[in-house]
Amino acid sequence: MPKPTLTRWGKREVVAPKTMQERITAPQRYYGKMPFFAAQGCTSNTTNPRSGTALYKGQFVELTWPSTNVKKSGFTTSDDGKYFIVPEDGVYHMHFQASVYGTKNRSVGTNLNVYIEAENNASGNGAVGELGAVIQQHVTTAFYHTVPVGVTEYLTKGTKLKAKVYLDGGADGSWVVADGAVDTALYAFMVAPSSEGWHYATPGPAPAMKSWADTEFLDEKRMNEQTIDQFNALENRGRVTGRGVDFNWKGQTDSKSAVTWAGVYRNSTLPGWFQETEAAPGWGAKTAITIPWDGIYLVSVIGNARHSAQPIADVQYVYQIGVYGNGGTDAKPLLLSQGGNARTGHESGQVISDVLPLKAGDALNVRFWGVNSATNWDSGRSDPGSTTRWWNFAVTYLGRGTYGSGG
Repeated sequence: MPKPTLTRWGKREVVAPKTMQERITAPQRYYGKMPFFAAQGCTSNTTNPRSGTALYKGQFVELTWPSTNVKKSGFTTSDDGKYFIVPEDGVYHMHFQASVYGTKNRSVGTNLNVYIEAENNASGNGAVGELGAVIQQHVTTAFYHTVPVGVTEYLTKGTKLKAKVYLDGGADGSWVVADGAVDTALYAFMVAPSSEGWHYATPGPAPAMKSWADTEFLDEKRMNEQTIDQFNALENRGRVTGRGVDFNWKGQTDSKSAVTWAGVYRNSTLPGWFQETEAAPGWGAKTAITIPWDGIYLVSVIGNARHSAQPIADVQYVYQIGVYGNGGTDAKPLLLSQGGNARTGHESGQVISDVLPLKAGDALNVRFWGVNSATNWDSGRSDPGSTTRWWNFAVTYLGRGTYGSGG
């Protein structure tokens, strides 16, 4: 169903069945089941070396999804099963995972690149292009390696979403994306509708819900607070996105460095609402985002790092990407993902997507750590002008509830 128009209650307005249906029942139904899709198991076009979609070295393969493997509400699909078409403007969270099997591996591993891509952004207002990309090395011959990517973005109606995989140009042997529902999947769901664009200002948290008293007079102010204002807060949630980093660091022993975001974009410029700040004194501007309200937040991070000066050939050198709150070098991560990179001059990446309870004033930041002092790590191709999102940091307010501070 399309998003209902929210109309405020007026003075001396009669509360009739028609207005109750339009202003309470219809919005409740809509927000109770916003657009989503789940595609679990890609098309199978080969059984060599396993059942799934064949990959070819040095080529992008765009996955298709049989209709029997798709569950959806609101979204439509293209006839070829490749595209999922966005039904309404809004903020969406997307996740893609590809489980890949190969019969022969290089000693340094074989690069696998996975992407979520958006096309046909007719209005020019929403995100388009390669919204998220992660590279990892497949290192175990005759076994599966699953590479995930996840991102939160503002999309406009009619935008077409797809997933694709790129296989290393130097790959040997036969390669396939597994068609199992548990192994390979593409998901998207609307976090919040927003018909006024990415920069449309958020109203902030909804007013506190109060119980109705038997003797209470039903006026338009209270009706709006209890109904329309609640829906408005769901419609355009507070959000911020950081894109593009550029670092070149020596390997570290135990300290983690906060990355600086080249661009920070938010849907409110009010003081204290998602402002750029320092992760810790002296770390520099745009290394953290100030959390504006106590509440629950959806946090999404993509990071791909490259290393050089590898002391020992064909060895996986460990790196970590983490989400941190307040504190300097001794702070502990709230969310953490760890990987390895054995290829000099090649990226390897991680994705973090989770929900966090945060407090107003927290300085949320992303930190990178790579071993060891004999190596060098940089941010790879994530220059500020890159059209591919190799580094991305999205924070979206979901509602009250942190540490007992709200209902």
